[in-house]
Amino acid sequence: MKLSIFNGSPKPGVNNTAVLLERFIEGFEVTEGNKAQMIRMNHEQAYKEAALSFEAAEAVLIAFPLYSYAMPAGIKTFFEQLEPLLGKCNGKKVGFLVQYGFIEAVHARALEKYLEYIAKALDCDYMGTIIKGGCDGLTKSKRGAKKTLTGAYEIGKKFGETKVLDKQQLDDYSAPEIQKQQNVLVMKVLIKIINKVYWEKSLKKNGISVEESFAKPYGN
Repeated sequence: MKLSIFNGSPKPGVNNTAVLLERFIEGFEVTEGNKAQMIRMNHEQAYKEAALSFEAAEAVLIAFPLYSYAMPAGIKTFFEQLEPLLGKCNGKKVGFLVQYGFIEAVHARALEKYLEYIAKALDCDYMGTIIKGGCDGLTKSKRGAKKTLTGAYEIGKKFGETKVLDKQQLDDYSAPEIQKQQNVLVMKVLIKIINKVYWEKSLKKNGISVEESFAKPYGN
């Protein structure tokens, strides 16, 4: 099977999305005859070229980080480039991979439905969406993310064998769906500490007061 993988992370160089994809590809290519082609998308011309690659591809995996419960602007641009293909991609297999820093899978569920809609609008066979939270720092410490990376490898391996993204495997990988109550309390404390130690320091470094950060210039 030939798989075209589109990495839509806007970050230059190594990024969390790429780290996950590396392990997915390792698992996918364990099966003899499987070959993955990585296509990088992080500037305007790349989106146009990627649209041509998408049209010619047999099977596609589109990967990117979650931004504001949706997607990077570049991925939206890429989807716009696919408009001429609406309803014309019968038989093409399409899946997605979405990674982000929050732990809970619920943050990406609305986007998951939209991605399925996009696939169906193109008349593609929607394979599913790999969702994984807690991916901040993958580029810095792969050892600390062993479970996350092993999971990506296993999903790639099974997909390589069956040509299907197994829904149960994806659900297990994306867990937890929501945080347990005790974890919510811990997160509230951590957020206060992060806001105090990191964000306030960053604001002051850039000459912005904490009060100014709450400004609502378009409010009533």
